[in-house]
Amino acid sequence: MYKIDLHCHSCFSDGLFSPTQLVNRAVERGLNFLALTDHDTMAGISEALDAAHCCGLKLIPGLELSANHNGIDIHVLGYNMRPDNKALQAGLERIQTARERRNRAIMNKLQALGHKLELTDLELNVRGQLGRPHIARLLADRKIAASEDDAFRRFLRKGAAAYVKRDILTAEEAVTMIKGAGGMAFMAHPGIAGLSEVVLVRLLTELMVFGLSGVEVYHPSNSPKNIRFLLDFCERRNLLISGGSDFHGRERDRADLGEYGGGRLIPDFGIENFQI
Repeated sequence: MYKIDLHCHSCFSDGLFSPTQLVNRAVERGLNFLALTDHDTMAGISEALDAAHCCGLKLIPGLELSANHNGIDIHVLGYNMRPDNKALQAGLERIQTARERRNRAIMNKLQALGHKLELTDLELNVRGQLGRPHIARLLADRKIAASEDDAFRRFLRKGAAAYVKRDILTAEEAVTMIKGAGGMAFMAHPGIAGLSEVVLVRLLTELMVFGLSGVEVYHPSNSPKNIRFLLDFCERRNLLISGGSDFHGRERDRADLGEYGGGRLIPDFGIENFQI
């Protein structure tokens, strides 16, 4: 039985660890396979592959895309894409442009509220892309908010004082980007969406039409009931299953690398399907 984690984030998105640090932690935790799945970018993959090669860990190139399907916000995990695929590169550039536009709009709102903040304040210690988690960290560091969670509650979440709606992919676009670059698309952490089983079945069935390969069954946000339901659904619909800790290197993370919650290990769910 392998020890596997197919969902984690580095400093190239909203994690605290560098790709090399993530790989080293995975080795310390006894992992055999690790997928780096930064939000909307594959910029950290090259470093992660180099680090993994040096220590014998199998690194799976991945990413996590935000998307919307008929008013439902979801995340789509992609594995084994070709990073040099032109359509994928164009799609990620489009996402980054929208992200930068949103960051500027959020900072403008914060300035209008009387807070002396600049985008350059964010850029000082960030290697990769910028987003709301970095703004929340800045607000907490400047004592404008009591914590990052407080920053989201007061300023950054939907309906808050500095919230700005994000331009987002459709689920079909997200799955098509991944599949078109030779990858496999999985719905991430279904438990976070808080959907009823009826709605979730309809959503997954519609995503399968676009080419969904599988579901992230094992995740800290998926309850035992969610897991049983999703395992049954995937078996009946011939979908692959994945699992991961969603590790960001933060104290409030629900699980460490190699765990999906409660200290339990992710089962062997057919790692050969990930084309190592």
